[in-house]
Amino acid sequence: MLDLRHRVSVRRWVADFALAFVLFWAAALGLGAAHSRAYAVPLPVLVREVMTPDAPPSSPASLRAGAPSRAHQPETSPEHARLLLSLAIATLAAMNLGFWRHLRRVYASPRRRVWRRG
Repeated sequence: MLDLRHRVSVRRWVADFALAFVLFWAAALGLGAAHSRAYAVPLPVLVREVMTPDAPPSSPASLRAGAPSRAHQPETSPEHARLLLSLAIATLAAMNLGFWRHLRRVYASPRRRVWRRG
């Protein structure tokens, strides 16, 4: 079992993570990120030409009628990308705050009433 000091540090880390996660989503939704089109969408095929066996190809293979169309599909949806980004930012914020608390505790000035060796 964890002792009291470790439990408090875990609780602080979880609280920092939750706060950073909520703040990220509040900012993202407040700025209208749910309605953004800033992700890759497949473009429509503008030209389809019929190839004759004796004519050289005059357009890229992806635009020819006989070739299979391989439009770029995004690997993740925008919602998944935002979720992963928010998890990463919340984790980094929680770790930075924990490290900052650690440094503050380690480099704190000694108490005045504590007896020091000479």
